[in-house]
Amino acid sequence: MSKRTLLACLCFLVAIGALTAGLLTMQRQRQLHQLETQVVTVSKRPLSAPEREEQTEDTPEDDAGDLPAGKLVITAARKNYESGGMTLIVPAIEVEEPVLAGTDDATLRQGLGLYDYAQMPFEAGGNVSIAGHRNGTRNGVYTLDWPFYPLDELGEGDLFYLVYDGVIYQYLWDQTIVVEEDDWSVIYCQGFSCLTLTTCTPIGVADHRLIVRARLIDSFAASDDYDYPAVWAEEDPVPSAEDVHLTISMMEEAHEHVHP
Repeated sequence: MSKRTLLACLCFLVAIGALTAGLLTMQRQRQLHQLETQVVTVSKRPLSAPEREEQTEDTPEDDAGDLPAGKLVITAARKNYESGGMTLIVPAIEVEEPVLAGTDDATLRQGLGLYDYAQMPFEAGGNVSIAGHRNGTRNGVYTLDWPFYPLDELGEGDLFYLVYDGVIYQYLWDQTIVVEEDDWSVIYCQGFSCLTLTTCTPIGVADHRLIVRARLIDSFAASDDYDYPAVWAEEDPVPSAEDVHLTISMMEEAHEHVHP
């Protein structure tokens, strides 16, 4: 084979390689565009719900609360919750939204929803678990301005608040994780009083769940002039678990006195 023929063959192979790479790049860009503009739909729940436990007087107490860790518990307080009666405030991502009752499709298209298996913030050892969309449609128009769209931006030092029945419950960011879409363990009682926010991820695919958890650190009477700090001041000591448990127990007793 002559040098001229060999050079022609090499040039042909290089041209084929460049054409193939170009086609692959165009296909990838088209896939990314579709991913970015796809409307998220709510994933169906598992066919069979996990085992749950009704709260009774015989329920064993956990060291960090009155609810059993590692279990789904339905409490009387959650059953009696009136939709929209509690407000979630996350100043770092400019969220201030009422919490509706339930996480069915219709509810989540209106806003944030409280899981049926959630507990209320005044219940010691409870997990106030709330679901919400990151994107979707409003009035037929695709939008990203849903409450939990920037949920992945939260991190160390960020503060969360639940306002309910005249009390402000203050939480401090604890962790952000990604789990499978059918992982129910994130809304189990965790053995300490906490707030758990769940949403779909990745945006446009929604085959996993983004989980942001915060620990309860304080609770106090609601006030119209409270400014809701976005970040915990480093110079302020975080209350101990014992202090938090004492505070939440007092709030639980106060709530039972007002709502026997």
